Amino acid sequence: MTMSKQDLYAESMGRDATEAQRMDQQFQIITGALGWTLHPSIVPILGDSPNIADFATGTGLFLRSLAESYPAARLDGYDVSSNMFEANCKNVKLSIADVNQPVPSELHGIYDLVHVRYLIAGMQPDDWEPALRNLLQLLRPGGVIQWEEPALSQTQHLRARPESSTSTMRKMMLSFIKGPLHDQLCHGWSTLPEIMERCGLRVETDVVSSDRHVETRRMLTENGMVALFGYARLMASKHAPGAMSMDQIKELEVDAIKEVESGCYVRYDIHTAVGFNPGRRL
Repeated sequence: MTMSKQDLYAESMGRDATEAQRMDQQFQIITGALGWTLHPSIVPILGDSPNIADFATGTGLFLRSLAESYPAARLDGYDVSSNMFEANCKNVKLSIADVNQPVPSELHGIYDLVHVRYLIAGMQPDDWEPALRNLLQLLRPGGVIQWEEPALSQTQHLRARPESSTSTMRKMMLSFIKGPLHDQLCHGWSTLPEIMERCGLRVETDVVSSDRHVETRRMLTENGMVALFGYARLMASKHAPGAMSMDQIKELEVDAIKEVESGCYVRYDIHTAVGFNPGRRL
């Protein structure tokens, strides 16, 4: 597929080893909150040797997590950059591609499942429907698209105990959602089901809270803290308008660590849209 013309995610979050590790940990925590890797409505119809495409694949962890259960599957991961790609396992192949670019004709109609998770920081508000239409070209008749996105614009930092403090983490989150990513963070999760229906899909939706499992609340909060401070440092290094200084960020990070230790935790809703392509499976 066509190489991306612009990597919006890298511009805001970076694509180094630290971010790759954070994303993989986030994937595992969120999968635990969801309670599944593949939505329960999909598993019965997928078969033993499906062709599966994963977009915004990162390190390819979603596909690697399926490789053992589907040893005969074709598992293809796509991302706008290869910076986070890890060595392919037996039936996983990772390639550069952009959901916002046209799909080559040789890939039309070959996948049983197309999966996307957490593309929100890499999409402009007007990108969602064209991207979905590009992805739908990949599906076989009767194929399925599974797409998960977080409602980050509605993120809360809450107190687990009466003595917990949340002010610094709330300040950092507000800086994140009111910054250059503001418009991006308000779309996708709230619009995908309607877009899927407009594209002719039968749609099922699911919403789960990120803090559903008490035992992973701190881990997810610390993971998000890495993202927030990484974003702040990247903006500072670019001298972006309104960016904090590196000294301010360092001081706030010390306070944020104390808040997490005091019982501050993050919560947001995770929205899943599953779209079923019309037609009988081949």
